[in-house]
Amino acid sequence: MRLVTWNARRGSFARKSVLIDHLEADVAVIQEIAAPETESAQTIWFGNNPKQGVAVITKGQYTLQRLRELPGVPNFVVPVAVKGPRSFVLFAVWTMGKQAMRYVEAAATAIDMYADVFTASPVVMMGDFNSNAIWDKTHPADLNHTAMVARLERHGLVSAYHHSRGIAHGLEPKPEHTFHLYGHEDKSYHIDYCFLPKCWGANIEQVVIGNYVDWREKSDHRPLIVTVRDEA
Repeated sequence: MRLVTWNARRGSFARKSVLIDHLEADVAVIQEIAAPETESAQTIWFGNNPKQGVAVITKGQYTLQRLRELPGVPNFVVPVAVKGPRSFVLFAVWTMGKQAMRYVEAAATAIDMYADVFTASPVVMMGDFNSNAIWDKTHPADLNHTAMVARLERHGLVSAYHHSRGIAHGLEPKPEHTFHLYGHEDKSYHIDYCFLPKCWGANIEQVVIGNYVDWREKSDHRPLIVTVRDEA
């Protein structure tokens, strides 16, 4: 199974989603993408602005089903049931700055609000978190990046990138940053994540971040690609 998250930096659904097709994603979360003309069992979209929301796209044997969204969850952490060779609940993430619970605070709050989901089903939490441990001091100690990672660890989830690389949060090397401020190669941060069950860790075959040169004209983000070997 190949999981992909990518912030498309706006654009039509048809034009941006085809780029994900080239990555052969089984399950993809795309942020800042316009709404598709129609939804299906393999394409759903959510957001407040039809020109800029979040799409979840699957292919092959994987299908999607919207789950009930709890009222009051900060934008955007949305639960979706993924059915296929590996079935799980996906929380598609795109955290925002202009709201009461800013960026990682939204993700940490959503984890608490959906705690029963984390205990009832395998969970993947994937998307643009706009967060990194280097900014811990800019958020309340119980809602910063380190606190969010600790929450997920208590639920048995780890970052696929950090788990496979053996790298601590906040120490990601610059060539593997996922976001380039204003598109500049030297102004970069690692803010996109795929958290998955730690018990899947031994089956992680590859974690790849798209090449800056290949993606700089397409977005200020690079895709994060996680390949997990299917269980026998």
